[in-house]
Amino acid sequence: MTAQSVEQAAPTRRERLRAQTATEIKQVARQHLVAAGNVAGVQLRSVARDVGMTAPALYRYFPGLDELVLSMTVDLFDELIGEMEAARDSVEDEVASQLLAVSRAFRSWSVAHPAEFAMIFGTPAVSFGHGPVNECEEAGARFGTVFAQLFIRLWNEHPFAAPTDGDLGDTLSAEIAPYHEWLTVSLAPSMPKGAVIVFLEAWVKLYGVVALEVFGHLQWAIPDGEPLFERTLKTLSSDFGFPERYRPPKA
Repeated sequence: MTAQSVEQAAPTRRERLRAQTATEIKQVARQHLVAAGNVAGVQLRSVARDVGMTAPALYRYFPGLDELVLSMTVDLFDELIGEMEAARDSVEDEVASQLLAVSRAFRSWSVAHPAEFAMIFGTPAVSFGHGPVNECEEAGARFGTVFAQLFIRLWNEHPFAAPTDGDLGDTLSAEIAPYHEWLTVSLAPSMPKGAVIVFLEAWVKLYGVVALEVFGHLQWAIPDGEPLFERTLKTLSSDFGFPERYRPPKA
């Protein structure tokens, strides 16, 4: 690549200013999201006012509320993915330790950002697995892949007990078939349906305990959800055959 082509590929000043303004709009919109506690608090006119522009001017960056929310969702997924990948890379290159680190990073970010969690996980309009069709679903797929890649490594390096196709029954086997087909084609050619179901069950437990804590649905029983979350991790570690790798987080 010549110096001239590099110079041509560099964003222009106008493009840089446009990107900076779009970022500022999303930052203000996030402030509104957090203040309201849900996405209903994000209103284009209010966001435009606090950015210092008119609503028609904001439409030049985001044609409507849906486009703004979609772009914010992608950014939030990327932020969360960054936290999870940093946690994964901060521990030894051993799959069980990395799974625990990624799981804890997922919970830490979620508890620290309840409004953002609700926006991208509460009523998700994205796919965390196969067939992403837009940038929002692509971001959801990237999030899901962080867990999926580690889970696939676990299966390949330390195969765990999994139900056979016969154990699943016809209905569940048929339901999981499209995702299983996508997963085996794109990431894990030798993974059986039973192992995928175990992965799904683990995600349901992990997401469930985090979501209940974030949405305040455990307050009637326990004020702090971390001990229950850690017990869930400890149980999953045993289920996957590496109870000795579980260690409680450092105080």
